[in-house]
Amino acid sequence: MVFSFLYGLIGIILLTAFCLIGAFSAPQIAYWCMTPKAKKLLEEHGISRKFSRKGKISLAILTVIIGVLYIITIISAGRQGVTSGMDFKLLTLRFVIFFWMISIFDALVLDWWMFTRTKIFGMLIKQKTGKTPAVWSVEPQWDGKEIPKLIVEVAVSAVLAWIFLWIYQ
Repeated sequence: MVFSFLYGLIGIILLTAFCLIGAFSAPQIAYWCMTPKAKKLLEEHGISRKFSRKGKISLAILTVIIGVLYIITIISAGRQGVTSGMDFKLLTLRFVIFFWMISIFDALVLDWWMFTRTKIFGMLIKQKTGKTPAVWSVEPQWDGKEIPKLIVEVAVSAVLAWIFLWIYQ
């Protein structure tokens, strides 16, 4: 199970890289991922809703790189699990650990702590506008989709386990 946590940690690193690099290279992502108050603050500081050409290219490249790395991680986790003798239950558990580590980290660290307890939101505004914002953090984003997402991830984990067992056995 040590490898399961290792793969989850890799997923957390990839998610964090995507969020931080994405936020500073294309802050328009915030309009789709943040609360109404955060969106209002971005608008008040003149950060446009529209992506610039450079922002679109940056986001596309970042998405492709992180997406490919996620796929490589999932393939590595599945193949290594099957070749090490994991059965359906253990391989499903491996994928559940992978996805839940990422989801829980996203909800607690990225959605709650980073934007409500640190000054990263204000730093984003200052970096893009050169102005010191009056508000440095925003309220947490809880949209009620966290628990259903965790349940769906169990089903996805089972399907992935079945696919890897079918391919590599």
